[in-house]
Amino acid sequence: MPADDRSRELWQEAFEFVIAAWTNEKLSWKSPSIDFPERFITPRPYQDPHPPAWLATASETSAFNAGRLGLGLLFFALMQPVSKMAEHIATYRRGQAECITPLPAFANDRVGAYTLVHCTDDPEEAARYGLWDSVRWWYQNLAEFTLEWELAHLSAEEKAQVFPLLEPTIRGDIDIRSYTEQDMVIIGTPEECLEKILRYEQAGVDQLLCYTQFGTLPHEKVLRSIELLGTKVIPELEKRGHRVDYEKLFGGV
Repeated sequence: MPADDRSRELWQEAFEFVIAAWTNEKLSWKSPSIDFPERFITPRPYQDPHPPAWLATASETSAFNAGRLGLGLLFFALMQPVSKMAEHIATYRRGQAECITPLPAFANDRVGAYTLVHCTDDPEEAARYGLWDSVRWWYQNLAEFTLEWELAHLSAEEKAQVFPLLEPTIRGDIDIRSYTEQDMVIIGTPEECLEKILRYEQAGVDQLLCYTQFGTLPHEKVLRSIELLGTKVIPELEKRGHRVDYEKLFGGV
């Protein structure tokens, strides 16, 4: 992918191609970047006219474009504090105000955030079974992948803006307190996890994507985390009106 304005044009064409594949029984496409002979498209998406469309972003420019094009915003809380994410979400909403014709068949105005989530009865026990070592492992691998593949075309200054803790993370000099205090991960007792999740809501997040099995966490502790989220945290969110009705949100898709 070229590291200039052509990348945006190529990305938009690729997105248009996917939407066409979602919505047509047969499809052919001929352009300088895509050569696709006519084919029957199978299996077809279950949703009608197609699934909600999302864009994962790491910059304010891409967040604005997601809103302007009528796409849902996916954000990686792993990379920046919730306060910074709130700024990107505000930019996304400004882009939505300029959306006249959505790129997909219908606009998706939702914001989703992805992060590590672990709910525990006993934080001291969690430390003993390797919770924080698993967090360090995940962040170090994420940083190495991000630097080598996703941000290779950016300058050092630009990389620092997208992923403020990139360099120390790669070196293994990871200050776990920075991640927990800035809510870049959601880890703790049910009460602590609920408090952190509500901060995401205040920042403008509609949906939380919980990565619960990371590093070397014991399987039974992952299952216990899911159980605590389901029995202690989600009911509290539902009391606050957080149950998601997709038929209402997306018109039956």
